Amino acid sequence: MQTMIHVGLSGHATTFLLDEDGYRSLRSYFERARSRLGNDPDREEILRDLEQSIGEKFAVLSPSDGRVIAGNEVDAVLGQVGMVNPGSGNERGRHEPSMRPRRFCRIAQGKWIGGVCAGLAIRSDIRVDWVRTIFILAAVFTGGTVALVYLALLFALPVVQTRDEYEEMCR
Repeated sequence: MQTMIHVGLSGHATTFLLDEDGYRSLRSYFERARSRLGNDPDREEILRDLEQSIGEKFAVLSPSDGRVIAGNEVDAVLGQVGMVNPGSGNERGRHEPSMRPRRFCRIAQGKWIGGVCAGLAIRSDIRVDWVRTIFILAAVFTGGTVALVYLALLFALPVVQTRDEYEEMCR
């Protein structure tokens, strides 16, 4: 004899019928998620979003009331949703690996003078022409002081040959 359990998930008016193994998998998934999130201020919102996402996938598996969702199907859905990694910015687990802090450097690819503006542009995710414009205007309005800062950066910052090499370095 197999025990069937009705489960209600956030954002879904209908309940889903899970077998005992599926219910255990789902319950342990949410227990792990709660413990990983700890005292995260967005904990309840993240858990609610997880429930909605899982419910959407269950609704595809069981479009009609009464179909039992088996344990292996629950495990497959949980594998698609992924594990909870606090602080990742993406609670559903479909995130890119966390990147190392971006570093200041000069980029030789596409440089005009020394690659300082190209390096600052990629570091701050701003178009290089905006950075160059800001440097030129700042140099004019400060009487050349910013030009001296540019020269100091030219000698102080390490050189990276391409943007791809920089992106690889930050991973």
